[in-house]
Amino acid sequence: MTSSMEEDDSISAESISLDTLASIRSLIINADTSVSVISSVFDFLTGLLSRGDSAILHHVLKLLSDLAFRRKELAKQIFDSILSNLLRLQNGTAEVSHGRAAVESLAVLASLSETNPSIAAALSKIDGEVFASICLGAPISSRLWLLRNAERFNVPSSVLFTLFLGFTKDPYPFIRKIALDGLINICNAGDFNHAHAVEGCYTRAVELLSDAEDSVRSSAVRAVSVWGNVMISSKEEELSRRDCTDAAFLQLCSVVRDMSVDVRVEVFKAFGIIGTASESIILQTLSKKVLGAGKGKKPQNHLSNGSADVSAAAGVFIHGFEDEFYQVREAAVNSFHSLSVNSIKFPDEAVYLLMDMLYDDYMVVRLKALEALHHIADLGNLKIQETYMPAFLDAIVDTSENIRVEARNILKLAKLPDLKLVNNCVDGVLKSLEMYPQDEPAILSALFHFGQKHPNFLVSMVKRFSEKLGTASGNKLEFNSRQLSASLMLIISAPLSNKQSITSIPPLAFSYSLAMLGKFSSGLHDMMDQYMLLAYLTHCAILSSSSGTEFNKGDIFFQAYRDSNADLSGNPVLLPSKDIPAESKYMASKAELEIGNQALKFLNHILLKIKAAWLLSQSGCSKEALRALRACKQELATLTADSSISNGTLEFICQYVHVIELLAQVWPHFEYARHISTCRSVELELLMKEIEIKLMEIRCRFTGLSTEESLVIELVIFGCLLRLYKFEICCRLSCTEKLSSTISQLELHHEQQCTKPSEFLTETKKSLKEIGSSDDINSCRLLHLIKIFNCFSPEQFTLSGNLQCVSAELEIPGNGPYSPISFVPGLPVAIPCEIMLLNVPRDTCLWLRISRSDETCQFVYLDPNLYNGDGREKRFMFTAVTYMTPRAVVFTLRVSIGIECLFEDISYRKQRHGPKHPVAYLCKEREVHLSLVSRT
Repeated sequence: MTSSMEEDDSISAESISLDTLASIRSLIINADTSVSVISSVFDFLTGLLSRGDSAILHHVLKLLSDLAFRRKELAKQIFDSILSNLLRLQNGTAEVSHGRAAVESLAVLASLSETNPSIAAALSKIDGEVFASICLGAPISSRLWLLRNAERFNVPSSVLFTLFLGFTKDPYPFIRKIALDGLINICNAGDFNHAHAVEGCYTRAVELLSDAEDSVRSSAVRAVSVWGNVMISSKEEELSRRDCTDAAFLQLCSVVRDMSVDVRVEVFKAFGIIGTASESIILQTLSKKVLGAGKGKKPQNHLSNGSADVSAAAGVFIHGFEDEFYQVREAAVNSFHSLSVNSIKFPDEAVYLLMDMLYDDYMVVRLKALEALHHIADLGNLKIQETYMPAFLDAIVDTSENIRVEARNILKLAKLPDLKLVNNCVDGVLKSLEMYPQDEPAILSALFHFGQKHPNFLVSMVKRFSEKLGTASGNKLEFNSRQLSASLMLIISAPLSNKQSITSIPPLAFSYSLAMLGKFSSGLHDMMDQYMLLAYLTHCAILSSSSGTEFNKGDIFFQAYRDSNADLSGNPVLLPSKDIPAESKYMASKAELEIGNQALKFLNHILLKIKAAWLLSQSGCSKEALRALRACKQELATLTADSSISNGTLEFICQYVHVIELLAQVWPHFEYARHISTCRSVELELLMKEIEIKLMEIRCRFTGLSTEESLVIELVIFGCLLRLYKFEICCRLSCTEKLSSTISQLELHHEQQCTKPSEFLTETKKSLKEIGSSDDINSCRLLHLIKIFNCFSPEQFTLSGNLQCVSAELEIPGNGPYSPISFVPGLPVAIPCEIMLLNVPRDTCLWLRISRSDETCQFVYLDPNLYNGDGREKRFMFTAVTYMTPRAVVFTLRVSIGIECLFEDISYRKQRHGPKHPVAYLCKEREVHLSLVSRT
C-alpha cells in the first residue's frame, strides 16, 4: 500500500476503488500506524485533492477530516491544503460538481476551525465575495447547508443580508424559508439598521405572508414581527412609530385565520413580540363585531397592505381561544402578558375570555390562563365576578399542583366586592385543604394574604367561625383539624390591615393560634420568622382583651412589622392597606433589579431587622427581641468568608448589633418602677458601662463613617438620658456635661455633612435646656424624658464604601513561661514588642498599656513616626520600658495597645503621664513572663 502511494502520479481516479479508500481509512484510525506511513497517506490524499477529480473528492475530504481529527499535529497543514484547493476551485471554471466540492470543503474547514481554535483565524480568508460565489454556484441541497451555516463563517452582515434577501425569491420553498430565518437572525444580532434595507426586508416579509408553502408563511410571520420592531424603533416621531406599530399588528391580524396550525401559533407569538398597538385596535381583537371607532379605518403608513384595516383585528383573540388546536390556544393566552402591560382597558375587557379558558381540556392552556390572570391581578385590574367564580374555584381544587399554586397566587392579590363571593372563595380553599392536605402551608399563606385584603368582612368571618372555636375548646380532635387552623389563619390576618379590628376578634382565637405556632410559622416563613409571629400573636391577644387604651403601645409593633418586612420581602401585602398603583410596583421591581451587590443588600436587610427588634423591645417583647438580634448575629457569621464585603463593614455591623442587644437587655429596667433593688441596680450599672465602652470603641476604631457616625453619637446621647433617668443623683453632673458635649459634637457633624438633625436630637436639646442646672428633676421633666425615649429609634443607614476597622496585633517574641525576661527588682526592664497596625489614621494617639495583677498600670506612648506611612498595614519593633518590677522571683505583666479617644472633652486622668482621655483597646492583652536574675 505504501509503495503504491509513492507512485500516486501514475494512479488515476478510476483505478482507486472503495476498497483502497477503506484501507487508507483503516491506516488513519489505527493508533499504531507509524508516523512515516501517516505522512505518506497525507501526501497521497493531498495529491488527489489537488487533481480536483470530482468522483473521489468527497471521499478524500472525509479522509482528510478524519486524519486531522486523529492527528492534531497535521490539522494546520490539512486546513491549509483544503483552503488553497477551495480558492483554486473558485478561480477555475464554474461547474456543478465543483460547487458541491466547494461546499463540502467549507464544511470540513468549519469543523477544523471549531475543533482547533489556533487555526480559526485563517478562516477569514473566506471573505464575503468567496462565500457569495460558492453560495450562488452550489446546487440546491448544498445551498441549503450554506444558508443554514452562514454564521459559522466570517461573512459581513451586509453580504449575508443581500444574499438572504435575494434568496427569499428563490423558486424552492425551503430556500425561501431558510432565507427568512437568516434575515431574522441578522435582525436579532442587532448589527444591521439601515432604514431603507429594514423597510425592504419588512415589505418582502409581508409579501411572503401569502406564500403557498406553510413553512414559508410561518417564517414570514416571525420576520414581520422582528423586522417590524426594528422599523418601529427607527422612527423618531411618536406618530410615525404608532402608525408603524398599527401597520405591523394589522398585517399579523390578517393571517390569524391561516389554514396552517404553525402559522397561527406564530401569529400569536408575534403579537407578544410587537407588544402594543393603538387602544382601539387592541380592543377590537376582543370583539367580532367591528367597533364604531374602527370602521373603515386604516393605518396611515405607506408600508401597510391595502386590505389591512382595523376590521382585520376583529375577534382575533376570540378566534385564537376557540381554535381546535391547543397549541394555538396556548400561544393566544401567552401573548396576553405583553399586551396587557401597555394597555389600560385591555386587561379589564380580557378577563372574561381568560376565565373561560379555565375550562379548557388541556392543563397547559389552563396554566397559561392563570398566569395571565395573575399578571392582571398584580397590576390591580383583576375583578372576579360571580359568573366566573366557579371556574376559579375549580382551579383551586384542580388535580394539577401547578394549577393550584397559580390559583393561590391569584387569591393572594384578588379583591372580592361582597361577602357572598368571599364566603364562596373561602369554602373553595377549605375544600382544597381537605382534598390536598400536603398543600396546607401554602394554603395557610394564601388565606393570610386573602384576609389582609378583606378586613371589612372580618366581623362576618369571625361570627361564622366562632361556633367552631367554641366546639374546639372541648374537643381535641376538632382542635387539631385543618379547618380550624385555616379559619384561625384567616382571622388573625386582619389586624395587619386594620388594627382597630382586633377588638372584634375573641382572645380565644389568638390563644389557639399561639398553640399552632409551628404550623403557622411554616406557612408564613416567607413573611416573618417564628419569633416575629410569636410577638405578633402575643400582642394581638393582649390588645383584643383590652379596652383599647393599649392601642398606642401596639402601634410600635405594627409599624415595626410593616416597615421592616415591606423592605425585606418587597411584598405589597405587608405595606399599609391602601391600593398600590401599578406604576409604583413597576418602579419598585426595577429598583430591585438595579441592586448589583446582593451581599450589601442582605446587610441592609439585617439593619431593618435590628430596627424591628428594637421596637419589639420597646413594646414589651424583650425576649423575642433578643432572640431576633441573636439570629442576626448568626446570619452575619455566615458572611465572614464573603469577599464582596469588607471586614470593616462586617465588624461595624456586628458591633452595632451587640450595642442594640445590650440596650434591649437594659430597656426592661426602665419600663416599670423608677427605683429598683440594689441587685438589679448593680446589674443595670454593669450593662450601662458595657454599652458606653462599646460605643466608645466604635467611635475610635472605625474610620470612614458618614451617616453611621451620627447614629452612633445618638446612641451615646440615648445612654446619657438613660443614666439621667435611673441614676440622676449619683451621676447627674457628669452625665449632663457629657450629654451637652455630645449634642454639640453631633450638631457640628450635621453642619459639616450638610444634613438635617433628627427629631430625637431636636427633642433632646430642648429637654436639656429644661433640665438646666437645677438640683433635682421633677416628675414633669421625667415624663418628658420618657417621651424622648419612645421617640428614639435606630434608623437604617447606607453603608459607606470606605468603612475600615482600626486594629492591632501585639506579640512578645521569644517570651513564654519557660523563656522569661530577666529583671532586677526596683530597676526598669525592657519588653520587646512586635507590633502590627492596620488602618490606623495619622492623627491618632496610641498607648501601650502595661499592667500587673494588682491593677497597677503604666502607659507608654507610641511615637507616631513609628507608624505614619502610606500603607494600610504597618509593622515595626518597639521596646517598652517598665518600672513595675516588684520584689518577686517570677511575675507576669499584661500588655495591650489602646487608642486615645480624643473626642471626649471631659478630662479622664489627672496624672502627669498617660492619656488624658479614655482609651479603647485594639487587641487582646498579651502576657509577659519575667523572672528574677539568678545570682551565680
